[in-house]
Amino acid sequence: MKYIVDRIENNIVVCENQQTKKIEEFSKEQFPEKIKSGDVVILKDGKFEIREDETKNKKKYIDDLMKRLMKG
Repeated sequence: MKYIVDRIENNIVVCENQQTKKIEEFSKEQFPEKIKSGDVVILKDGKFEIREDETKNKKKYIDDLMKRLMKG
């Protein structure tokens, strides 16, 4: 299952499920220490893995979209 990290609150990581688009909460212990908002992650064997390439591509897409919107 693929998720996008929305925010981190204390020991809870709030994510958007990319299949259902629902917000779900998980224990921060299930994530790598370097987790941050905007990361694309997958749940595998009860632990989350960061998908570096997908995170980078998503960030680039959002940055490009913002640049186009700012040009008006």
